[in-house]
Amino acid sequence: MELSGLIISLQELNIAKEEDIERFVMEDGLTELLDGLYRYNVQIINIDMFQADTPEKLKVILELHNLKEENCLMIAATDKTLGIIQNMNVASIGYLNPVCGKQELFQAEVLVEGFDEVDFFFLERIYQRQHGIPWTVIETDRCFLREMTLEDLDDLYRLYQDPEITQYMEGLYEDREKEEEYTKAYINNMYRFYGYGMWLVIEKETGKIIGRAGLNNIDLHGEPALEMGYMIGKNYQNQGYATEVCDGILQYAAEATEFEMINCLIQKENVKSVHVVEKLDFTWKEEVEIQEKTMQRYTKTLQF
Repeated sequence: MELSGLIISLQELNIAKEEDIERFVMEDGLTELLDGLYRYNVQIINIDMFQADTPEKLKVILELHNLKEENCLMIAATDKTLGIIQNMNVASIGYLNPVCGKQELFQAEVLVEGFDEVDFFFLERIYQRQHGIPWTVIETDRCFLREMTLEDLDDLYRLYQDPEITQYMEGLYEDREKEEEYTKAYINNMYRFYGYGMWLVIEKETGKIIGRAGLNNIDLHGEPALEMGYMIGKNYQNQGYATEVCDGILQYAAEATEFEMINCLIQKENVKSVHVVEKLDFTWKEEVEIQEKTMQRYTKTLQF
């Protein structure tokens, strides 16, 4: 599945630049967004042109454009327009246009106040989230990091079966059903709410899962903090993968989160991980007790 159609009402998305001007003109960010979509072969369907104000009419319009509803996303500024796709398999974004008055826009996957930072990749991610398609978040020279799915559990169990992997970190549930329940909750509550979490590390050349790495929210001394975690499978260690992947995570954390500092919590005996964070210019801060374990806290200031 891929995003190939954008459904909009230009009348709703237009903005009155001056209160005393009756006509509407398009916001600059929206103009750039619509112009840029053509290079990705996304068809733009302006429902105003076809008076498509019911699901039945919209389905006819999509059929005329050779578009399937599951390949479309709607941007709407009113509950009435969102209601058209209420029982359709169409992803949606709500636009908080003050010209349209108070709207609930509950159905929309996400709300935006403008289009300056909205591009094809933003639309694609909202589309993927609606359809349960995992995000590919970070790409490095040899790897990419993406969200996990239930279909990845077989590979993860194989990765975790080596005792060295769980020497300094928690393993998976022995009960497969419990692990599936945990994974479902993690996807819905962590990825969807924060946009980050622990991702899978995929080797580009082979397409194999070689580890897990990413970001966690933790509580340190009663304050929220950001932690970086990582694990590379035994057969892929000592090849620079951990440093390479963590470099990408640090850049992502600086650009995509509001934290100014990132932490790594490592057991003193885990000399390989200590070596990695020192190579990444982390600084030892203190010893802390986390879940009845004494951990070494390393910190690094996040910089763009």
